[in-house]
Amino acid sequence: MIYRMQIYQAVGENLATFHDYFRIHLLPVEVRHGARLVGRWETDDGRVVAVWEYDDRESYEHIQAEVAADPATRWAEELRRELPPFFTERDEVFMRSASVAEALGDSAV
Repeated sequence: MIYRMQIYQAVGENLATFHDYFRIHLLPVEVRHGARLVGRWETDDGRVVAVWEYDDRESYEHIQAEVAADPATRWAEELRRELPPFFTERDEVFMRSASVAEALGDSAV
């Protein structure tokens, strides 16, 4: 498994619109093509963090190609141009799980 963590520095006054846009327009397309949302959180310092799970990098790339080609994605992008800004910064990182033994070292288990 691999995990994609997306971190957004949200624009506070537009946070509700950001969440609605995600829930209504982005999430259904991602899920329709096989992406699995692990969770989505808000931090105390105004960030929104989303974690997605994929079988492997090839699966991620395939899903994202389908999402990009989906007409609903293009429609959502058009709508997005009419909405206020949701975030000022965006970061993305890929992760893979490590076993407890690897994380703590063999002697700790």
